[in-house]
Amino acid sequence: MTSARQDFNMHPATRIGYVSLNVSDIDRSLNFYEKVLGFRKVDSPSNERVLLSVDGHTSTYLVELLQAKEAGSGYKVNMPETRRAGLYHFAILLPERKYLADMLQNLSEKRSEIRFDGLADHLVSESIYIRDPDNIGIEIYCDRPSLQWEWDRSRVRMATNRLDTEDLLRESTPSGWKAMPDRTVIGHVHLHVRNLANAMKFYREILGLNFTATYPGAYFFAAGKYHHHIATNIWLGASIQPASPESVGLNHFGIELPNKEQQYERTTKRFRQYEVDTPQYGQSKGSSKSIFLRDMDGITIRLYTR
Repeated sequence: MTSARQDFNMHPATRIGYVSLNVSDIDRSLNFYEKVLGFRKVDSPSNERVLLSVDGHTSTYLVELLQAKEAGSGYKVNMPETRRAGLYHFAILLPERKYLADMLQNLSEKRSEIRFDGLADHLVSESIYIRDPDNIGIEIYCDRPSLQWEWDRSRVRMATNRLDTEDLLRESTPSGWKAMPDRTVIGHVHLHVRNLANAMKFYREILGLNFTATYPGAYFFAAGKYHHHIATNIWLGASIQPASPESVGLNHFGIELPNKEQQYERTTKRFRQYEVDTPQYGQSKGSSKSIFLRDMDGITIRLYTR
């Protein structure tokens, strides 16, 4: 197992704030995220950009949809020509198990509109896996109470077991699925990378996340004692191309830092020390600050405070 020193820890209140997705047909994607998943459109700054949230407020958007520039040049959604680093899936964390039950029932009733990728019990959580109209992977999950998670010092026990759907559906509500509930967040992102040692160096040593679990071909990282906020895998192989912010799929994702204890300054100082690629540096608005950076596979991340 590859190791990396960790002399810096990201604040335990750090979380994934949102995902930004390039899509081939923004109207089709908007229909899917609103009508099938239950997000609410809160803003459309242009006909090529839409923000989606659960509460109708722009400041708390969870998904950004961007019209992909490649879409007009013959992009084939189901037959990508190039295998790239980027998004394996992003994960929507629901606040209670009853909502996951309602979502499973909702998706089962809409099978003709979606592609199911699987169902799983990960011990720390229960998950539904689907694909959006551009074949972008989405996990919808609910955590088990953290007191039930099993830790071996700094490593959490996770697995991929069969989901007991009968037991889950017993918790469905009479009203069924209506919309994304309050307190829904982006729980984590799972990335395709070319090299796990580089992922370890970037996400653990530079960003300061904790290394929480390993799986064949995959590493998991988190702030604090969460099971994971970021996962990386090499399941597409080591010879894939670097990420492209122009391709259908992940444009970037946001990591939200708590606006206290000089977390932003301490973290961005490390980017200068390690000469991290920062294509857009130092945007500030009031007490909020943000910076765009790229990992060793060209995956773009926005680190920000509110």
